[in-house]
Amino acid sequence: MISTILKRFDNIYPGMEFSTITHSNILETLRRIDFLDPLRIDELERLCSLVSKISLDEDTHVYTQDDHPDAFYIIEQGEVEISVETKEGREIVANFSRAGDFFGERALVDSLARTASVRTLQVTDFLVIHRTDFDRLIEDSPEIHSKIIEILSQGKRQSDSYYVEQMIEKNLILTEALQNLETAQEELLRRERLSLVGKLASGIIHDLKKPMTCISGYAQLLGVRKVSEDKRHRYAEKITDEVHRLVNMVNEILHFSKGEQQIDKQLVDARDWLDSCTELLDRDFEESGISFVKDLKHKGKILIDPERFKSVIFNIAANASSAMSEGGTFTIIFDQEGDYYRLDFIDDGIGMGNEAKARVFKEFFSQRKDGTGLGMAIVKRIVEGHNGTITVESQLGDGTQFTILLPLEDE
Repeated sequence: MISTILKRFDNIYPGMEFSTITHSNILETLRRIDFLDPLRIDELERLCSLVSKISLDEDTHVYTQDDHPDAFYIIEQGEVEISVETKEGREIVANFSRAGDFFGERALVDSLARTASVRTLQVTDFLVIHRTDFDRLIEDSPEIHSKIIEILSQGKRQSDSYYVEQMIEKNLILTEALQNLETAQEELLRRERLSLVGKLASGIIHDLKKPMTCISGYAQLLGVRKVSEDKRHRYAEKITDEVHRLVNMVNEILHFSKGEQQIDKQLVDARDWLDSCTELLDRDFEESGISFVKDLKHKGKILIDPERFKSVIFNIAANASSAMSEGGTFTIIFDQEGDYYRLDFIDDGIGMGNEAKARVFKEFFSQRKDGTGLGMAIVKRIVEGHNGTITVESQLGDGTQFTILLPLEDE
């Protein structure tokens, strides 16, 4: 019987070394294996007739996952690695290296595909019981089959318990990792919010400085006794205009932060409206050494929200002023082009590179150290609220041009 089994395994593992083993040696080995403790000595004697010994070189697959089960393996000496293929990849689940460790035992009682792969980590000697031989044995000794089934059932329960414990342990590790990740994420968001609040506060304070300085200056002039009534009236109007400008700036930021977009369109005279917008800009540009050119080619009515669209002009003008720190020219051209009103805002400042152009309308993007990064995002939202479009053309060192198109049919 042993020579027959050795011949069969030589076909399965060509070139493998086989050892000749005596009946007494096999019996002694089987008696040392806890797995077979429930069997009587006479039942172990019967198993001895089925056992062969094989030796596999290092890094040899004993079998692979999904193989058809054909044998039960007991380690005599050496070491093996058991692994499974999962969706995440290959996972090592166990290493066996003790004499008497066994695997593949379910091959004795069922024909389900292997659920794992086994490979040797060093030269390893095995005792092997083949399924077909075991089937013939239990035909003659069915009581052995019953005991093997019972043994495997107990082993299965122990195995299930082990893997349940492993799953619980892994779940606890994952839960802790998730909690740490959530804590880190909350801390990151908190720091980001604080950074954003600080940046917004800095930018808003900078934007409010000019109108507040103007209000302070005109208020001081109102306190001069010799100022004529006509000048007092004009200074009071300037203060009112600047306060109105402050309110509009704050309201635009509030509308933007809440995602609100309320457009109240009115028919206004294009020249009068543009003059009212640029009156405040004249003084700002003059103080910065910037020439201000207005080219009003369309002199009729235009349907817009006059207050919201003032913010468009103020924000674009603020960007232009920042880009021309050493002076230059800012030009506004208002014309009709086909079925659209066209407004061009042109400066000869430092210009923008491709990356800045691509991000200029994004929230919180600013090339100014003290900018909020909301100005051009607000501009884009207001223009789109009028069913219009805004584009930018710019090159580094060659100025910038913003073009707004508003449809005539809205009128």
